Amino acid sequence: MNRRNLLKVLGISAVGIATVPLWMDSWTTESLPDNFVDINEDQEKMLTAMVDTIIPSTETPGAKALGVDKFVLTMVGDCFSEEVQQQFMEGFQELNETSDEAFGKDFTKLSSTQREEVLTTMLKSENNPEEQMNFVAFVKGLTVGGYMSSEYVMKNLLHYEQVPARWNGSFPVEKSIYHNA
Repeated sequence: MNRRNLLKVLGISAVGIATVPLWMDSWTTESLPDNFVDINEDQEKMLTAMVDTIIPSTETPGAKALGVDKFVLTMVGDCFSEEVQQQFMEGFQELNETSDEAFGKDFTKLSSTQREEVLTTMLKSENNPEEQMNFVAFVKGLTVGGYMSSEYVMKNLLHYEQVPARWNGSFPVEKSIYHNA
């Protein structure tokens, strides 16, 4: 793996995550604002297929079921520069080209195993780190962040309680370090 590319993606992701507004504490698809990134229907389907491949549904809902694709679009449009947004848009074309070269089909028409293979190939590909981000690594980072901060995961899997959380006022105190008895 190219260390410079990894550091660039991590740096971009860190800046994006650090600038998340307060409304992103736990989110639902209804609480997200309208998309800031203008993508067409095919690109939207590709993004949905990507997040579904990255975190598929099992006994718990996957990224697609929780609407993480909308979270990714919101983050890209709201938290990243126009240059990063442009590279994000170009990533869809690269994804379809890689899919077409490998299997002769669009990414959305591939099986889940084939999609995993295409994403793994693109993740391992060497891009020029000064010019281009790794599209798959970028989307994967936002997908994992969006999934883990979704309301469903926060409440049902992580058992998150909002501050000030719970206070147990009847906890027995036997001896205090400040008590001289």
